[in-house]
Amino acid sequence: MNYLERIMLRSPWWSEENWEQDDRSLKQARSAGFLFRHLSAEQLRLENLPPGRISIIRGPRQVGKTTELKLLVKDLISAGIKPRCIGYYPCDDIIHFRELIDLIRAFVKTLRAQGNYGFLLLDEVTMVKDWARAIKPLADSGELERVYLLITGSSAVEMRRGYERMPGRRGGGFDIAFLPLSFAEFCRAFGHEPLEGSLMELLDDESVFGMFQAESLARKEHYIQLLDSYLDWGGFPMVVAELLKKGAVGAETMEVYRSVMFSEFEKQRRSVPQFMSLMRKLYGVLGAPVSYNALTQDTGCRSNAVVQDYLGIFGGAFLGFEVPCIDLAHRRPFPKREKKFYAIDPILWKITAENAGLPPAQKAALAEQATAVHLARALADRWSTLGTLEGLYYFRSRKGNEVDFVFLNRPEDEPFGTEVKYQAGVSGWDEQSISKGIGRGVLVTKDAFKWGKICHIPLWAFLLVRCGGL
Repeated sequence: MNYLERIMLRSPWWSEENWEQDDRSLKQARSAGFLFRHLSAEQLRLENLPPGRISIIRGPRQVGKTTELKLLVKDLISAGIKPRCIGYYPCDDIIHFRELIDLIRAFVKTLRAQGNYGFLLLDEVTMVKDWARAIKPLADSGELERVYLLITGSSAVEMRRGYERMPGRRGGGFDIAFLPLSFAEFCRAFGHEPLEGSLMELLDDESVFGMFQAESLARKEHYIQLLDSYLDWGGFPMVVAELLKKGAVGAETMEVYRSVMFSEFEKQRRSVPQFMSLMRKLYGVLGAPVSYNALTQDTGCRSNAVVQDYLGIFGGAFLGFEVPCIDLAHRRPFPKREKKFYAIDPILWKITAENAGLPPAQKAALAEQATAVHLARALADRWSTLGTLEGLYYFRSRKGNEVDFVFLNRPEDEPFGTEVKYQAGVSGWDEQSISKGIGRGVLVTKDAFKWGKICHIPLWAFLLVRCGGL
């Protein structure tokens, strides 16, 4: 089978008008009971998808990358693009980067024959070793001038290695990370349209804050009920679909996400039992600062370097991230201070606990976990580019007073503090720890609204607003 035949086999819309009825990804999306799109309407506009650009999508496995590509195909055909000008190929059966060169050239040749430009969607391109060695020479030779190339991958580390070989060759293409559903998207899936609001708008304008408070309190009971489920199960699409249909998540779905946890470590030839031992250790200190040295204890990791290696893969696969302690005087992390570690979704902690026979995580720890991920979303596209999350920290003063999170998008920005108090009662010092250490921020509480230099916002309301770049 030649390369064009392989593309045709994976692109059924070339010959079948009703191809989407039998497409596995789209059938699963229809059966989910809710429509969820990662790409925005603005990103999907044809004028923003011109030929000659190379865009990159990253994110954990089973987050919906393939489904989004298939939905994009439907959008393009509906917009008038000829079906034979749209190619899709999953790269898991391509062994050598030279095969990838030949496959791309075969598609470009058909476009020349038609006198058209087109779209080539390459799924999980990081399965091909040295994938950038295929795309770079084609871009240099001008062979991609007729093609909008959109590639996806689950490993930020592998994507970054390829990205570094293509400076100035991507024509302004975007970098974007696909993450599990946010709480607002989770609410929408359950039929509750979330409130619109920007965190900084709420904090800058008391009248906007008051309107948001009034509108959200009117729907408070719905949000609180959904929050309990979200804190436990998170927002991976397959999990949300099962919660919608059955109110619970079955063993088969849990096994799928257990495989998601392990796949990148198996690919990198690391010990899965050692990784799970490390996860159990992190589960036991969730929300608390811990040193690499402490993580070598009882985990089978022989040294700090081994711990850092496993955590690097953990972050590179978009399974989790670290939050270092910030040196506010120099606007940078302390290199040797303890770090906090969070998973990108609570189902990873649930799998960890079940495998080890551990009790469920406390709601307060899950509340901090959800807050961390909500703040990290504002930095996700940078995470996708760099392979690590940068811009989110915690603060600890010399007297030991701590602020859970400090958001610092750029060194020249003012830091923004977030303290999570998901239990009854908030002391005066909780506000002082932010104001004295950071200057301005928000106190995420269990159930209280208050406007001021340090705003109080309930967790369910905080997770609904857009953090933006803060």
